[in-house]
This record gives sequence, C-alpha cells and structure tokens, in this order.
Amino acid sequence: MLRRLISLYMRYIRRLGFAGVVLAAMLFLGLNSPIASAGQALTPINNELIFRPELALVNMQGERRHLEDYKGSVLLVNFWATWCPPCVKELPSIATARKLLSDEAFEVLAINVGEDKVQIERFLRTRLGGVSNLEVLIDDNLVAVKDWKVRALPTTYIVDHTGRVVYSATGEHDFSDSAVIDKIRELIRTIPG
Repeated sequence: MLRRLISLYMRYIRRLGFAGVVLAAMLFLGLNSPIASAGQALTPINNELIFRPELALVNMQGERRHLEDYKGSVLLVNFWATWCPPCVKELPSIATARKLLSDEAFEVLAINVGEDKVQIERFLRTRLGGVSNLEVLIDDNLVAVKDWKVRALPTTYIVDHTGRVVYSATGEHDFSDSAVIDKIRELIRTIPG
C-alpha cells in the first residue's frame, strides 16, 4: 500500500513539476490532518473569496459533464482517491446525504483524483458495494484539482444554484449529519421558483 502511495505521489510530481511536489506535500499533510466534528464540517467562504470554477470532466459512462449542467441545483463536489483512507471513510456519508436529499434540488459529484476508470470501478464494486447514487467524474490529469484549488484529500465544496462555491470542507467529515443536511437545505430554499 505504501509503495502504491509513493508511486502515485511520484506520478503527480512528474506531471506537475514543482507544483506536483507542493501538491504531494499538501495531500500527505491532508491525509494526516485531524478529523473535524460534524458542526465544523462546512466552512463558509468569505464573499470576497467566493469563486466559480470551471468543470469539464468525463463521468464513468464516458459522458462529459460541465458545472453548468447542474445550475438550478445545490451541488456537493467531493475530491477523493481510492488510496486515501479518509476519503474512503467519508464516501458512504456522502451517498447517504444524496439519498436523504434525493427528492430535492441537490446533486453530488464525486471527483476521483488521478486514477483510471478500471481502478475506480473495482474500488466501488469491492469496497463500497457498488455505490450507485453518486456521479463519479474522473480527473486523471489533475485539471480540476488545480482549478478548484484542492490542497488536500478529501476536499469537498458546496456550490449554490448559481454555480458559486459557498462552503468548503477539508479532511474527513460526516456529510449525513443533520447539521450539514440543514445547511444544504438552507441553500436549496434559496432557489427561486
């Protein structure tokens, strides 16, 4: 496992040069960061820092997805990897949040970082029992990682119905916690119509 982790870090470093070294260090530090309590899960983003990142990735079915495809819904965007223990631990809570909010204007994008479709499919089938209510996108060349300013895994953003990132969370969190669900529902209530 450690050998595989080191191999993935080296792959990132080669792809991104010095930025790869910085990203690898941040990912490593993020994997060892303390887990926040549910009440601290979502950090509001200051109005001056709110951003509208680009997103153009392929899902597991080979279909290209853009952030604009989800306008009109609140979106949870989670960056994860199969080799990241906190990512693996929090994915079921994200699937539960999706299920709890399935009748509301809420979508989830689980963006896998740096792995291929075969690895992801195997992981979802064997480790997560084939979680099927999450839209998994593949960021194999780390473009979305850069555009979304991901500095550690897992990193999660909540995007409002206009496409603005309004909350962030770094490290493992329980996204099915009632405090988190309530914050998401508050955003859903702001959708006109």
